[in-house]
Amino acid sequence: MTVVTLDESPLVSALLELGASLPRDLILCIGGGLGLYIKQIYLRENPRIKTLFRLDQLPAARTTEDIDLFLQADVVTSSDRMRPIRAALDELGYQVVDSARYMQFYKDWGPGEVKIDLLVGPLGQLADRVPNDPRRVKPRPSVGLHASKVEEAIAIEQHQIEITLSGRLPSGERREANVRIPQAFTYLLMKLNAFADQLDNPNKKLGRHHAIDLYRIVGMLMESEDRAVRELVRQYAEHDEVAKARSIVREHFMPDDGKGRLRSREHELARDDLDLDRFVHEMEALLQPSRELGG
Repeated sequence: MTVVTLDESPLVSALLELGASLPRDLILCIGGGLGLYIKQIYLRENPRIKTLFRLDQLPAARTTEDIDLFLQADVVTSSDRMRPIRAALDELGYQVVDSARYMQFYKDWGPGEVKIDLLVGPLGQLADRVPNDPRRVKPRPSVGLHASKVEEAIAIEQHQIEITLSGRLPSGERREANVRIPQAFTYLLMKLNAFADQLDNPNKKLGRHHAIDLYRIVGMLMESEDRAVRELVRQYAEHDEVAKARSIVREHFMPDDGKGRLRSREHELARDDLDLDRFVHEMEALLQPSRELGG
């Protein structure tokens, strides 16, 4: 497996540092902008991998301000498995973010800070293990560590893409770690929801980051993950979250003057040659089990 080297990213350094302090059986699944950043650099270093759009047609890879760490459902519902994660965060000097208590942690890093968001997808049959809470998952008994519920992250634990990441710890020591990122189907559902939540919020740049990330998610669909995505589309075709995602595409991306297209063009990394018609066509196909991708 090709090793992706990212020496200049504080987030990657923090991620490697955390990974070195966690139990070896814990899978580091990275979502959000950082996951897309890692995938785009991975593809750049492996030019033989076929993607839906050529890499030189995509907006430049953008760095992010936090680590979206998706934990497995069988981890967040177990006090025994959550306890060592909290211990590692404490040992590394992370502090609780008061506005998202026990779900977000931060640490001073150079001139800025690194923030970790702990997330989990649908719990399925494991939901009975934990208290019924609409926002968070916390194991019984409490260990001072929760995960934010992301109900639209269906299939988050299926067909993850594994990448070996290399960088330097704060000590300067070089370290490698295997990380995983979600496949395109789940990523698309999460980013469409995030875009819909922020498209009118000026404090979140009106959802521009999410709009341009959607373009990258579609464009970076790898030939090797295409079959898995098709299977998931068929499996979850009638799911409420998929229906919601289709509705967001129809309302905000399909019209020529839709806010999704507008926010994509407005992003600072948007290229003059963005092919929004093809992007929207392929995104719609990703959510329709009867459609063919890349047609």
